Amino acid sequence: MIQRRQTIYMLLAAILSALLFFMPLVSFNANGNIMKFTIFGIQNPIESISLSTDYTWPLVVLTALMTLAPFVTIFLYKKRELQVRLCRLNMLTNIIFIGLVFIYYESDILSVIFAVENDIYILDVAYFIGMAFPLVNLVLEILAIRGIKKDIALLKSIDRLR
Repeated sequence: MIQRRQTIYMLLAAILSALLFFMPLVSFNANGNIMKFTIFGIQNPIESISLSTDYTWPLVVLTALMTLAPFVTIFLYKKRELQVRLCRLNMLTNIIFIGLVFIYYESDILSVIFAVENDIYILDVAYFIGMAFPLVNLVLEILAIRGIKKDIALLKSIDRLR
């Protein structure tokens, strides 16, 4: 049933995940130079600090999964139990994405900045709207699971009446 509410929830989750390819997640203000952290690495105006962009490939893979999983789930409308499992898998990828950014990458970036030069200091760390997208995706996936479970219950009640 493609025209159901859960389809809209999953489509919104896929769109929000796709926007992560184009938006920065975190910015660091170091001595007036703003460094933006995206899923592809650091946009860095400071030449003395070199941060490898090779280590952000898990974020790119997770973002691709977070974008593709809802699209696949939408077209599996005849297999509702599989839809629920895929929604839960997408919720797990969102949680892993949030954990990687908050725990691993942010602390890693700050340690590299402080280790390179002693005169560089971080004035502030600002989170962009892109960091809220995985949290919103979690809520949208929960709403989609509820809708799918309502469909399952409705079909079971119709089968009982036969």
